[in-house]
Amino acid sequence: SKDGSWQRSTGDGGEEKRKSSSSLKKMTPEIVAEICNERKMWSQPQLNNKLYLNYKGFENIDGLEDYVNCRSLYLGNNSIAKIDGLHRMTQLVVLHLECNRLTGIANLESNLVLRVLNLEYNAIRCIPALSHLTKLEQINLARNQLSSLDDIKELQSCSSLTNIDVSFNEIETQEGVPEFWASMPGAKLKLLRFHNNPGIRFIEHYRKRMVNSMPELQYLDERPIFPVERKSCLAWEKGGMQAMQQAKKDHFKEHHKMATELDDEQRAKLTLMRKKAMERIEREERERKEAEEKAEAGLTPVQEGDAEALEQYAKSWQTKLNLYGADGVRAQVAGEEAAQKFMGADPSSAQAAALKAQKAVAEAQKKANEEHLRQKNVTAELRREPSKALNFAPPSRSCRSAASSRGAASDASSFRAPLQSSEEDHADRQFAALDGTDFDLSLPKDSPSKGQSAPDKDEVVPDLWKNLEAANKEAEMRVLDQNMKSGQAFNKARKEEMARASEGNQPQTSQGNELEGL
Repeated sequence: SKDGSWQRSTGDGGEEKRKSSSSLKKMTPEIVAEICNERKMWSQPQLNNKLYLNYKGFENIDGLEDYVNCRSLYLGNNSIAKIDGLHRMTQLVVLHLECNRLTGIANLESNLVLRVLNLEYNAIRCIPALSHLTKLEQINLARNQLSSLDDIKELQSCSSLTNIDVSFNEIETQEGVPEFWASMPGAKLKLLRFHNNPGIRFIEHYRKRMVNSMPELQYLDERPIFPVERKSCLAWEKGGMQAMQQAKKDHFKEHHKMATELDDEQRAKLTLMRKKAMERIEREERERKEAEEKAEAGLTPVQEGDAEALEQYAKSWQTKLNLYGADGVRAQVAGEEAAQKFMGADPSSAQAAALKAQKAVAEAQKKANEEHLRQKNVTAELRREPSKALNFAPPSRSCRSAASSRGAASDASSFRAPLQSSEEDHADRQFAALDGTDFDLSLPKDSPSKGQSAPDKDEVVPDLWKNLEAANKEAEMRVLDQNMKSGQAFNKARKEEMARASEGNQPQTSQGNELEGL
């Protein structure tokens, strides 16, 4: 039936799946070729000198017969229980078998050039004879199941070992541990990791004894062996703790002496460096003093010979000549020199005083001109358009009587003076507003309409404004007269000062140059 055929096909597929899953744990040439393609290695076996077959879950080592030129083989993190299938890899130098299920070391008779053997994280209980591995230099047996020094005694048959790691095992031996490692052939051991074994905690002065027993050892357990430690351990062996402390002090003194003492070449180099430093300091001090002297002398960039300053100086003098002429420039320079001579020999103070005086005179003239202009504007404004509040004239008596007879109401918006005849009494019109009688302020019929102003000739100005106008004119004339007298006095004093300066001795050339720069 359809159901039965479907069940058979499903059963057949499951069986094939189980077969493929079981075949993944066995190493075959085809699987190795696939891994080479996957991890970008050579497809032809003889071209590969490194094989990365780790993290694949292999249970065995097989299918590597064609990889005869392989020098590094990585088989870590698999499920390999036995070392096998490496007899044709005669060029193998590095073999990694960490994190597997190995219980022993075997079948390495053909790998005579092996130098590095990593067997960490396995279940190895004993080390067999490895005397045929005459070039083996590094072996890692950490985290296995070694329980005594007898289990690793065969390591003494490897004459080239320099790096041994047997840490994190179960070695409980307490007696003869330093002597065991000291009996390694050739005394070439450079690195030894023996920590985290249960027997170490019962060995008295473990590290000192280990350091003294292996003179070539450079790294023990978890830290290196420095020269000071080796010297102190040798002193401890001869004289105890006091000798050990003294050896440390002597070592540091010697080290300090070597660091501070110099040979002839170094001493000459240091002397030369000091000489150059002193010359630089003296040069900087000399330059600083020269700069201070220039600042005290008040030298300008023109006097120092700056090209740009000289060009600007020439342009400024040409501008002065164009504006004032040669005589005017001479007179200005003579006045400045006289001011400098009067104020003292210090050119900077004389210059400052002259500038201050000129600034004060200019400020006074500016204030006087502003005041004169303000008075002039006020007078012109009063002449041109009187104030709106005072632009009226009181009505005459006739208008007042007519207003009372009519009884018309006054309008504040049309409070302007009506047209008057020339025969009316001006005094009556001026003081009519002082009486309490009502009068008509309405415009006559022939007066201009609202929004239009009557001609200026028809408006009557009170005597108050006429008196004010005369007073303003008088004040204006006084101000003008005062300003004229002040200017004449200033010009006269300046001419006298210039005459005295021309009669006296001529100033020095440097001061004249400086004033010319101003």
